[in-house]
Amino acid sequence: MTVLEAIKSRKSTRAFLDKPVEKEVLYKLFDIARFAPSGHNVQPWEILVLTGQTKNKLSDALVEAVKSSVERQYDYIYEVKDMPQYIKDRRRACNTRVFEFKNLDPKDKVALQEHILENFRFFNAPVELLLLREKNLGENTFIDIGIMAQTIMLLALEFGLASCPKTSIAAYAPVIKKTLNIPDTKMVIMSISLGYPDNNAYINKLTMDRIAVGDFVTFLD
Repeated sequence: MTVLEAIKSRKSTRAFLDKPVEKEVLYKLFDIARFAPSGHNVQPWEILVLTGQTKNKLSDALVEAVKSSVERQYDYIYEVKDMPQYIKDRRRACNTRVFEFKNLDPKDKVALQEHILENFRFFNAPVELLLLREKNLGENTFIDIGIMAQTIMLLALEFGLASCPKTSIAAYAPVIKKTLNIPDTKMVIMSISLGYPDNNAYINKLTMDRIAVGDFVTFLD
């Protein structure tokens, strides 16, 4: 698979086969991912690879937090109210696309909560990657974490794996830290569900549009 093919074929996968990912495969993936670039080569990422009972324990804790309406508490500013309108429009379009594809009425609170809980059940993926960094770092390191996340997701395709990046999990940083005994000096950034894709699952046929080059690139001669 070429880099071009990987970038164009990567998508958020929301249904996985009930098949474990071999540790040897994961190690090979990370052994290549470690070459991802970072500012001043600080390599601020820390990754917890959750499988089996540990993964299930965290999932159960997060599902309970959502059902119990535990207050969301991120380690960073997740969003702002006065974001540009075109960003709001893109976000709304994304949600609408997903709801229509799943034939989900967002006014149906029961169905909507079940939709949300799928994130915290990790879409039944056999592996959940939790990406952390030290709290006492500059915001520039968020860029480094994002680069590492994309590197992992592209490499996953090379090994026949699929992925789904999620920042929703960061809403319950205290729950995650308590469940996994993570010190509060760490910041929970995001997670990535990882596994072998169920290519027959309807939800995995969902795709998203992308804006045109002219909508985000300006050439200055």
